[in-house]
Amino acid sequence: MSRRSHKCTRFSGIAAIMLLLFLSAPSSAAVSFNPDSSRAAINLGLTGHTGFIIPHSRDIRHLSKSYPWGIEADLSLHFTNDRAWLYLHGYPRLGASVAFYNFDNPEVLGNAYTLLLYVEPFLSAHRRFSLSFRLGGGLAYMDNTYHPTDNPDNLFYSTAISFPLEISLLGNYRLSERWILRAGGTYKHISNGGLRQPNKGINFPSATLGINYALRPATFPERHLTQARAVQQERNFLVAVFGTGKDRKELSSKRLALVGIAANVSQPIGRLSALTGGAEWVADYALRRQLQNKGEDKDFQRGALLAGHEFRIGRFRFSQQLGVYVYAPVKARDPVYQRWGLEYHTSSMPFFGLNLKAHRHVADFLDVRAGVRF
Repeated sequence: MSRRSHKCTRFSGIAAIMLLLFLSAPSSAAVSFNPDSSRAAINLGLTGHTGFIIPHSRDIRHLSKSYPWGIEADLSLHFTNDRAWLYLHGYPRLGASVAFYNFDNPEVLGNAYTLLLYVEPFLSAHRRFSLSFRLGGGLAYMDNTYHPTDNPDNLFYSTAISFPLEISLLGNYRLSERWILRAGGTYKHISNGGLRQPNKGINFPSATLGINYALRPATFPERHLTQARAVQQERNFLVAVFGTGKDRKELSSKRLALVGIAANVSQPIGRLSALTGGAEWVADYALRRQLQNKGEDKDFQRGALLAGHEFRIGRFRFSQQLGVYVYAPVKARDPVYQRWGLEYHTSSMPFFGLNLKAHRHVADFLDVRAGVRF
């Protein structure tokens, strides 16, 4: 049987399990809601994934003819109180999930075990059918990493601990007060953020099918849009410092510091969206050591201008930016790059976050950052 047939069989099996769960749900078409909206709803979820690996580099193209599958369990809080409505004019979920992914190539790629924290805003959560958009990040344990002699073909990841990022778009159909059927698509990226080479990173979109059970059902009071959303609608200026450790290519166990500073402006254009623009300056000391070893007298620093978009989801912000180098004596992999960030903003000025820089589908580094908003 072909791998594609195995893929269809796995997804059919997942669908059958979900169907059995659906049949055990109450059959009443009416949905009654708990009148108390002050407490967050509590949900348990079980989700199946099946997809494919994107062959984003010539070096890993021969290994990309695999069809990963996974199973995911999650616990979430669904907020429906006045505070959630004030921030979003909607009802977001915050949750955590654990998942197992089989990459369909045990000899080279092995498996991944992930722990993810996520935020998931809903559109029309009070209706029987709703849409949701999930953004998450966390930690992954990879059980068959690169080794120069034992596993030289695995150029996707070289550290047992890596960092997954996930974006999902889901349709949700409420079967009853407690049961929700979910289906959609998910895009996942796992890499070590440049801590060690090789680090091509693994990118795999997947079809997603799941079921949720409410331990404490949600309540969705009748509310109307108001103008009391000043916090969410403010233009912000932001300054942040960031840093990480980066691998030396000639000595994979030795990491040197990478530090930088970024300045951005964020202009809201809707309930959840804002346009961003700014600049950043990066000093990569691993690059400096490489230049010293080659005897090259070039500046190891780089500067860039950036523009993009961000989702403002309460105190969380998920950003996507495109950067163009304006100062780079040592040319980068590409003249243009992407940044993907997740930040938590306090009620005052400070904020904290994680940010991934990538050239196309290849991760450059993952940094941690702290800054102020004014």
